[in-house]
Amino acid sequence: MIGSMKTSKKVYTGIFRDGGAGAFAKRRYRDRRKKLMMAEGRLMAITGVPYGPGGKTTWAYAYCPTYQEPAMMYLTGINQNNVILLLDPNSKGSDEILFVGSRDHVMEFWEGVRFGVGDDQSLKEVRTVTGIKDVRDIQEFKDVLKERLLKQKKKPIGALWLEGTRKGKPCAITTDHNYDFKKKIEGWLRSWKAPTLQNIMKNHFELRLPLDKYDVTNALKAQEITGNGFKVLLKNFRKLKNECQVQGFLEGQMLMNTPFGLSYPSIVASGSNANILHYTKNDDDFFKNEMILIDFGIRWMTMHADITRTFPVSGRFNPMQKILYEIVLKAQLVVQKKARAGVTVDELNTVCWEKINQGLEYDFKAIGGKFKLKYKDRPHGVSHLMGEQEHDGDPFRNYASVPMKPGWMISNEPGLYGEFSLRLKGKSYDEKIGIRIEDNLVMRSNGCQNLSSKIPKTVKQLEKLMSQ
Repeated sequence: MIGSMKTSKKVYTGIFRDGGAGAFAKRRYRDRRKKLMMAEGRLMAITGVPYGPGGKTTWAYAYCPTYQEPAMMYLTGINQNNVILLLDPNSKGSDEILFVGSRDHVMEFWEGVRFGVGDDQSLKEVRTVTGIKDVRDIQEFKDVLKERLLKQKKKPIGALWLEGTRKGKPCAITTDHNYDFKKKIEGWLRSWKAPTLQNIMKNHFELRLPLDKYDVTNALKAQEITGNGFKVLLKNFRKLKNECQVQGFLEGQMLMNTPFGLSYPSIVASGSNANILHYTKNDDDFFKNEMILIDFGIRWMTMHADITRTFPVSGRFNPMQKILYEIVLKAQLVVQKKARAGVTVDELNTVCWEKINQGLEYDFKAIGGKFKLKYKDRPHGVSHLMGEQEHDGDPFRNYASVPMKPGWMISNEPGLYGEFSLRLKGKSYDEKIGIRIEDNLVMRSNGCQNLSSKIPKTVKQLEKLMSQ
């Protein structure tokens, strides 16, 4: 027993994220579950992550304050391992059941409070905090699933796993817990001589991807904290000597202002290292004449900031750096102007890379610039979906050809990577440069909302902050 319910609610804030909705959180999650049940109309089983950080590979234990399966987080707000949600829209009684493990007070002494069953007080607390009234021991899941399936005359049931097409061929993510859960249930269904599973991924993502007002507020908060950390970094940059110091300083500034952790491991790539798209070594010294690319961001609740900025180590762009930087910046602004509900990510890619190629031709090559790019046609997509995951939606990016909907959040990150040389006003410049500028946009019917608009990115803004 953990004392009064008032006390236990505070204790449980670590494993129940209200998403900023406060007293409306339980209703918000319940509405999401009801919409999914209405869209699918079938019995569904959704698993959380079955183990916590280090639970599968103990030697790889790492700081990871949010580790829940995003679907489970979206539907329940529960942030702990070993939970299963059963949704049954055709039930005349309980249409949702939450399965959790037995309450383990010894383990809680080591790792903190967890939702669990086994005594009346614990059961009451799970129901009160989550708003889910039917809570059962996870050991009962298989029997309950079979019972519900038989009541529905063995109609197909639903589960979530990640699948799509790649190069025109069907494919799936087969290495995660969702696929393991799928294979386990399929084995049971074969033994019960029942129909196989049907994937609820399409309907789930259609409901999950458009952000609501709480999500947008949380995403804006993530941008604010991320942007403030970046501004402090620029003002203090002259004190730093290498990528490791930059990473430590920036992440320290950001993490002091969020309990939810980083969106992903920061990229801090100076000079030619910026030509490695997912560079994470982050330990080289840098030199005054180089540029440095930083890809960084934090979480707020379950929303993310995913920001990239590129700037000169010296605090001032040299003429060639400025020309190349503004080619990328102009492309980013063209994408932002084009982005709106009804447009596809494929269309954004077209306008982005056409603009960059035009800029190289007319703003750089035309004045004597020479270059050798690190890629053919385009280095990467200009956008990915964002939401409960920092990279959300189907992992094969089949959504790129689908018209975007109001509320979708995407990255806007054109880039330019290669070897560049230019002789200008009697001075020669020759550098290996990687430039990326990334903002986060929310789609609206008449345009888009740039959540990152207050994070400095123009040449004038960057140089001014670094001069302080």
